[in-house]
Amino acid sequence: MKLILFGIMLFCFISLGTKDYKTSVSDSVRFSNEYKDISKNNVFKYVGEHEVLEILNGKSGIFFFGFPSNIWCHYYADYLNEIAILHNITEIYYYDFKKDRNMNNVTYNGIVEKLRQYLVINDLGQMDLSAPTVLIVKNGNILYFDDEIAFIRGDITPEAYFNDYKKNIIKANFNLEIQKYLEDDSYE
Repeated sequence: MKLILFGIMLFCFISLGTKDYKTSVSDSVRFSNEYKDISKNNVFKYVGEHEVLEILNGKSGIFFFGFPSNIWCHYYADYLNEIAILHNITEIYYYDFKKDRNMNNVTYNGIVEKLRQYLVINDLGQMDLSAPTVLIVKNGNILYFDDEIAFIRGDITPEAYFNDYKKNIIKANFNLEIQKYLEDDSYE
């Protein structure tokens, strides 16, 4: 009797242990979980380094480069999402490049090479992506590149920096560049 009961319990453990319990979470929910101030009604779509490079090599899209541990990224994501929704943009490619930058992998270096003329060389002579960065690409041509906030230094917090004036300037820039992207047919 104990042996039969043991066999049944063993069978249950094995079958429960091999069952796939993964649930699919949409990109917008995942983004909202990582960026707590962003609602689940957002336009961010996760892409990897290969997809970024593919788009830079001849396709079109709006990118947000960043990572959740950078508090400045949270503000940029919020403003960019707001303007994208205003223009009925349904997808902004989100690339969390932190791991790829740390690993210094070949595809990440290909992205850096593609963006070479826009990136800053640091004191060590290295060129890397910075966070946050917004990039707009049309048929492989870079229409807009913004990583200005990534270079703010000192004791200023994002809350203090993004007063109404600066917040409105950033939103106005995003608005103007997204409008150009939507209207610009000269690259097609």
